[in-house]
Amino acid sequence: MFLCRYLKHTAITVMLGLACADAAIGQSTTSRDSLFVSMPSVVMPQIAALGERVRRPGKEKIIFVGQYVDSSGTRPAQVTYQVPGLVRLDGFKPGSASITFDGERSYGSASAIDDAFLETFIMDTAEGMFASTKRGAGFRLLGLQFQPHPKNFPNYAGPRYDIYELVSPVRSRQDQLVRLKRYYFDSSTGLLLRTRYRDRTTSRSITVETRFSGWRTIDGSAYPGRVDRYENGQPIFSFVVTNISAGPRVEPAGFR
Repeated sequence: MFLCRYLKHTAITVMLGLACADAAIGQSTTSRDSLFVSMPSVVMPQIAALGERVRRPGKEKIIFVGQYVDSSGTRPAQVTYQVPGLVRLDGFKPGSASITFDGERSYGSASAIDDAFLETFIMDTAEGMFASTKRGAGFRLLGLQFQPHPKNFPNYAGPRYDIYELVSPVRSRQDQLVRLKRYYFDSSTGLLLRTRYRDRTTSRSITVETRFSGWRTIDGSAYPGRVDRYENGQPIFSFVVTNISAGPRVEPAGFR
């Protein structure tokens, strides 16, 4: 578990503020938005790490086929994601019901875990951070090349982290709850490894951590092969990807 008080800060904090808010208004359906142009230069390594799918139009809609796993067992599942944050989740609820978000409104979400499913795949991803930044969310770079303090972890050989902090409404929630999230990118690859935040909507505060692993490159684009959600250090669910395909965007009606 990586908490900031245990990390060595090796770069100056850079405040980004609303640097790209002017590019956010009224452009959510354009190809320019899908490619995350006009973004702060400080996040360009992380955007570039995703590869061709953010450089050229034609790969805005991504279909992840795989398995949903939780304490009750395993079942087939599919995540359909479209920049800048439309999603359809199949197989996450028992039976044939889907959970969707068309960019403005969610459908099929009837419980806290349904809300968590949507938030995980809309807001906790790298694309979620980029899209929120373009909409003018409060955003800053905490620093580069973070690692655990050598006194506490003298033999640490894991990745170093570039850490970004975002304050933004959770778009899929009707109450537009505002959360502060921290995104931990691998300093070497530029790929997102984890997103952490506190959920205070329940009677007890919960530390949420979404982990992204098994990154793979397909036709010049990088995609995560596994997504795991933890609450207070305990696994809640996993989505293990077996197949990935990408194509052009479709109308929001396809996510209702």
